[in-house]
Amino acid sequence: MIRALTLRFAVLTLALLPLVGCFNPTFEKAQGKKAYEAGDYTAAAGRYFAVTEHSEHDWEAHYYLGLCYLEIGEPVKAQTSLEQALAVKENSKMWAPPILDALAEAYFQQDRFDAMYAFLQEAVDQYGTWKDYARQARYMAKAGDNDGAALTYYKACFFSGNKEADIYVEAADFYESIANYKTAVKYLKWAYYINSEYPDIDARFERLGVVPGPTLRVQPPAPIDPGDSRIPAL
Repeated sequence: MIRALTLRFAVLTLALLPLVGCFNPTFEKAQGKKAYEAGDYTAAAGRYFAVTEHSEHDWEAHYYLGLCYLEIGEPVKAQTSLEQALAVKENSKMWAPPILDALAEAYFQQDRFDAMYAFLQEAVDQYGTWKDYARQARYMAKAGDNDGAALTYYKACFFSGNKEADIYVEAADFYESIANYKTAVKYLKWAYYINSEYPDIDARFERLGVVPGPTLRVQPPAPIDPGDSRIPAL
């Protein structure tokens, strides 16, 4: 009887051997993404955490784990994961910006505004693109620094090369949010010059009491390179 049980255990152990140590990070991340997209952030975090435990240098798992932590109100854990992702992808033009965006949100959720401001300025100093100025302006606005946000949105637009209607529209939305409708219209006109087919731009004009039409196309100020101090007056 004992021998039979021992043999049965041995057979069962051999059957399970292929499953032991066959952790599949690709599968886990795919399942994590599915859970994340379904809004089940706790389940997604569990999947991505398992990947980071298996491979601590998997930047993708750290990035999405950070996003999950932001969604479930764990900004300190989010910061730690996102910093590990950034350490690997800090020179990636594709991935560094969204990781930086998420890190800014992690600081904001912690109410660490001094650290957030320092982080945002470091990103501007290191990368200096219009997206970095836009991020800085966005979180200045979220922190209630409307004067700082106004100037920085202007810089973001100025450094965008007059090719990105998105930032002009975002700046217009900011001014609308603080009831400065005249300036909001000005930024919308610049956006309209860049892309007259921008989604919902006519509705935005109408919401501000302006009848949309081709005469609203106003050329924005001439662009310059990021870091150039020749910023014209607002």
